[in-house]
Amino acid sequence: MTPDKRTKLALDESRTLMLGAQILLGFEFQGPFQTAFSSLPLAAKLIYTMALCLMVVVVGLLIAPSAYHRIVERGAAGPRIDRIITRAAEITLAPFATAMALDLAIAAQVIGGMLAAVGAGILGFVLALGFWYGPMLFMTKKNNQGATMHDTSTETKIEFAMTESRIVLPGAQALLGIQLAIVVTQSFAAMSQLDKALHGVALASIAISTVLLMTPAAYHRIVYAGEAVPAFYDVASRLVLAATAFLAIGLAVEMYVVVGKITGSPFAGIVAGAISMMTLVGLWHVWPMFQRRRRGLQP
Repeated sequence: MTPDKRTKLALDESRTLMLGAQILLGFEFQGPFQTAFSSLPLAAKLIYTMALCLMVVVVGLLIAPSAYHRIVERGAAGPRIDRIITRAAEITLAPFATAMALDLAIAAQVIGGMLAAVGAGILGFVLALGFWYGPMLFMTKKNNQGATMHDTSTETKIEFAMTESRIVLPGAQALLGIQLAIVVTQSFAAMSQLDKALHGVALASIAISTVLLMTPAAYHRIVYAGEAVPAFYDVASRLVLAATAFLAIGLAVEMYVVVGKITGSPFAGIVAGAISMMTLVGLWHVWPMFQRRRRGLQP
């Protein structure tokens, strides 16, 4: 398989994982605003909060290789970015499986009680880990390709940029839809004006992120008629990176609102929001910039 195809396949696989992650993330942001959520036991609410935090980490890890690819590799294909995507997937699947198992346990507890919750949680966790990590037991050799990056054409770089925008977009879309739906719930009406305003900030940030992520497709089609132009590649890369910044803001602010609502503690919301912001900005911007500077590349 050529380096271009290998990298494209890796990005497509990350996109598949993100499509699964967006479902859980959307559920976890919306759940606390449903009427029945307040009747859950305290333990279930804490487990729910844990699952939400894990899914924010999952989304951060899934998007991190795309940010690295934009900032450090400038869209070039090669074994280094392939390894980073693979490593991110390997790390991501464990918290993903844990969050899914916790959500299944909460749902099963509502349906069938504590015994059903324990069974569903354990079964979901074991099945996910078995299917996701099981194939690693049958690996016979490692693919040692070195670290040399491939001389990637502008056309391929544009294709990578568009694919990476589609990796980030599902998360932004899911959040935007959920945030809009939350506004018309009774729970939202009962929130303080500060929390409503902060939800509005998060909503605006996610909306901007969504617009930025959709812009490359429209810009490429309308301005360049789909031609592979280097100038468009630079624009697309900047738009994707800008979108991740607004997505980080939206996620962090919404974490404050949701965790504060679940726990009834503004301090817990502040801690969750601050940690989310540091984690996402660190993964999507600080780490790639550090790697770029460490390698002595021009900004």
